[in-house]
Amino acid sequence: MGYGYRRPRPASAAVSKLPAALLFLAVGLFIAADLLFGFDFNWVDYAVVIIIALFGLKGYIRGLVNTVFSLAGYILGIICAYAFSSKLALLAMQKTGIGKAIGERIDRILPAVSQLPAINLGGLGSSSDLFEKSPQLNEAMSESPFLKQLMMITNSAADTGTSYQETVVTMNDMLTFTIMKVLAIIVIFIVVKLLVVLIGKILTSVLNYSTIMSTANRTGGMALGLGVGIIVTYLIFALVIPFIGSLNIISIPEPFSDSIVMGWFSNLIIALSGSG
Repeated sequence: MGYGYRRPRPASAAVSKLPAALLFLAVGLFIAADLLFGFDFNWVDYAVVIIIALFGLKGYIRGLVNTVFSLAGYILGIICAYAFSSKLALLAMQKTGIGKAIGERIDRILPAVSQLPAINLGGLGSSSDLFEKSPQLNEAMSESPFLKQLMMITNSAADTGTSYQETVVTMNDMLTFTIMKVLAIIVIFIVVKLLVVLIGKILTSVLNYSTIMSTANRTGGMALGLGVGIIVTYLIFALVIPFIGSLNIISIPEPFSDSIVMGWFSNLIIALSGSG
């Protein structure tokens, strides 16, 4: 007797959908309270509640694990890109023909720069000192301000190891290294982000085999989404829009000051600040 894939039982599916049902019920109760008891909610109140609910729904759909791993992917991607981009750029210059092709392209575009000797980065106090130390470089790079900006950002005193000194000999090599490092940053970030997100999806698929764990994962994701939604809407409606209005860029309508929900948020912030 063969055992194929078994579809989730109706009871299990109903339990996993319970958090979303409660979210829709909460929004429905908010609307019903306004209609039945005359809370006088205005369109700002409804906009705030709907935006927060959408954040919660997004968190429910993604789940806590996927949401956390997505955020972790951004953080780890940035850290790994910063830590390993120089090594990957140097390795690509040494082991592949990409660096040579970029160097030949630079030689055609900026021939005056290519034959200048590379600058020792170890004695530089800041990135801007790179061009102060070589007036010829500063003058030649005036034709390509974008590449100049990239050099100031990507070249640092940390790039002074033996491998760097052996590979980066001329200014053409330094420019090639700059471009290769930018490409390495992009590649490392994307690869790390995708790997971390993939791990999150695998864990989520494992959790989905258990009704309890799947429901907990979705509930946690919804709670995190609601928290993010509250923070985002408060920042937009209580800080960003009033700030833009104070600059006379937009005209703030009266419902903003009459919003009951924003008043609740303000009281909550004051209470949390007082308790801290």
